[in-house]
Amino acid sequence: MLKKVLKLNYQFVLKSGLHIGGGSDVFDIGGADSTVIKNPINQQPFIPGSSLKGKIRALLTYRDYTPTAQGDNLKTTMNDPDVLSIFAPVEEDAQDNRILITRGIFRDAVLTEESAEELQKYLGTGVFTEVKAENSIDPLKGKAANPRFIERVPAGAKFEGQILLQIFDGDPEEKMKAAIIDGLKMLENSYVGGSGTRGYGRIELLHDLEFQDVKTL
Repeated sequence: MLKKVLKLNYQFVLKSGLHIGGGSDVFDIGGADSTVIKNPINQQPFIPGSSLKGKIRALLTYRDYTPTAQGDNLKTTMNDPDVLSIFAPVEEDAQDNRILITRGIFRDAVLTEESAEELQKYLGTGVFTEVKAENSIDPLKGKAANPRFIERVPAGAKFEGQILLQIFDGDPEEKMKAAIIDGLKMLENSYVGGSGTRGYGRIELLHDLEFQDVKTL
């Protein structure tokens, strides 16, 4: 039985440009080759909850994992079933005939109102991104080749988001809360979005992380 619902509000600032790809059917001359995902109503970039959920799950898996051989492949699995239940899809536990329910709900992270205003102040009304020119370098000739233009949310932009945690009877509440907080903190030593190994998507959390009781049943 569902016991309570907890929420964790967080904010972070970009310490380097962020790129999370968004589809576009339109190519503007002089525009970016790779655009970021945006809200179609106000054109503000956002970070999908699915991206945050997947990244935090991956970081926690890397922290505590067991490599297992399956044929010729090496599979990385999460050790702790309590932590896995935060992310795992709904499924049936064949051992005791229970339905397992995903505990974590990851909302999209959006620009703070202050940050949206500041970006438009420097970039122009309705503009929230920059375009960064990149080249690949021919290692033999030492010459730049294949120029491309990448749209990014610039460093200094602030995002805010929310994670809900559903607690059921028998759940180790403190352990699950700690796992989510650890995962968010691990993002500071990793990255959000694409091209992180090339410097993109570095973040810094802006305040302490603490769950609040939204609903007690």
